[in-house]
Amino acid sequence: MILLKVDDRKFGKSNIKYSIVNKETDELINSGVFEEFGEASDKYYELKDEYGSSNVKMVLK
Repeated sequence: MILLKVDDRKFGKSNIKYSIVNKETDELINSGVFEEFGEASDKYYELKDEYGSSNVKMVLK
């Protein structure tokens, strides 16, 4: 299971921190900053295409 963790305290603002983590191994796959929240949605669908739709979840933290 791949988790896209997004800092929702910045919802509607810029410079939103995110991390992509393999839930089973706790391995950090990628992290960074989105300029706007819409990029989180784009990344979510990109990950679903790459890993399969049932293997990806977005978590707002």
